[in-house]
Amino acid sequence: KGETKMKRRYLSTLAGTMVAAMMVCGGTVFAEETPDSLDIVWVTCSTESEFWQYQQIGMENAVKDMAEKYGIEINFTTVGPATEAETEAYIRAFENAVASKPDAIISATQVPDSTIAVSKEATDQGIVVNFTNCGLEPMDSDEYSDCYNQFYTTVSADIGDMAGKVMLELMEKAGIEAKGTVAMEFSNVNPALQPRMDNFKAYLEANSELTVLDTLYNNNDLNQGQADIENEIATYGDDLVGIYGANNTSGDAIALAVENAGIKDKVITIGVDSDPTEIAALEAGTIDCIIVQDAYGQGYAALENAVETIMEGANPESEQKVAVAPVAVTTDNMHEDEYAAMLDPTLKKAE
Repeated sequence: KGETKMKRRYLSTLAGTMVAAMMVCGGTVFAEETPDSLDIVWVTCSTESEFWQYQQIGMENAVKDMAEKYGIEINFTTVGPATEAETEAYIRAFENAVASKPDAIISATQVPDSTIAVSKEATDQGIVVNFTNCGLEPMDSDEYSDCYNQFYTTVSADIGDMAGKVMLELMEKAGIEAKGTVAMEFSNVNPALQPRMDNFKAYLEANSELTVLDTLYNNNDLNQGQADIENEIATYGDDLVGIYGANNTSGDAIALAVENAGIKDKVITIGVDSDPTEIAALEAGTIDCIIVQDAYGQGYAALENAVETIMEGANPESEQKVAVAPVAVTTDNMHEDEYAAMLDPTLKKAE
């Protein structure tokens, strides 16, 4: 960071003539000076997960577009643990990112309670902190609004409702009576994401005679998830008519278990978020539908907003939380351009 670099600085302790040059944005005070370069850190909760890599593609494309728009250099780096289960390593990565004093931090957290303090510390230092997909609080809360600048997400309740509706539609199309048992699999207990499960179960119970089992949690371990599903296939046999996995690892586990059991024509399967294993399973019919969040779009918007907040001196969004609607991608529509790009955002990766 050369001495000639004009950086946005936190000015709460400055006085005199500089006061006239300050603007307030989201509770943080910024200087009205135009930087010629920015440092932005993406603190991911998993470097291995395709879903978070898809988010990163959106950010990388936004870096190029924003650099061209403002005529500046943007230094973009990625830090974080290999897997979502390494939550302590995630918090350390976030703390280290704050200590490096970048202009902005983009992140997604599986442990919001543990992330609040470090995000507040960053915000208090004048660092623009944006969250994508998994933030500090749900859409209906503003308790921690002073701890971050902007949040882009897909509402978990909408995912659950859509998954329930699509499961009944696919059962009808396949000639499977909406009676019997449906299993649920997810990565970990995250209060902000729990409506993915709760709303799915509530929708099916309100609109069918299906019995929905309690969610099994695999801690984002594919082997554990596959073992969970295989055990439920063995336990419930022909009574098992539906399986729902509310993240990509759980969807992968379902696909592998259903393939091994040879029951793809006897059970309706739905995953959430895509990766190569799930996409192949959708093609093969071992997954019937993937509820896709716009990972690329969320990542792009989070970085674009961070740059615009810095360059314009204020958050351009009228709402601090923006909901991005989920989309149901099925075996029937997966090859249409719109849905193919949502399944695999690498198709949008800029050269």
